[in-house]
Amino acid sequence: MDLIYTNHRHGERRIHIEIDEHEVADILDDVAPGPEAFAATGRFIEILRESHRRFAADRQCDAVETETSRT
Repeated sequence: MDLIYTNHRHGERRIHIEIDEHEVADILDDVAPGPEAFAATGRFIEILRESHRRFAADRQCDAVETETSRT
């Protein structure tokens, strides 16, 4: 996580974090929310899982393209 952007507008304060592809799986391995976790925690984990699935599909496509370009 190299870049973190913050939005300081009144009523719209947020953070935007760039998470590298390889860090997503590491974070998912470390995060185990308990039954009392906030809804935001659950949503964050859903976002990470979906990102992990999409990156896996991207890696698969990259591998196919690499193999195709070799022929």
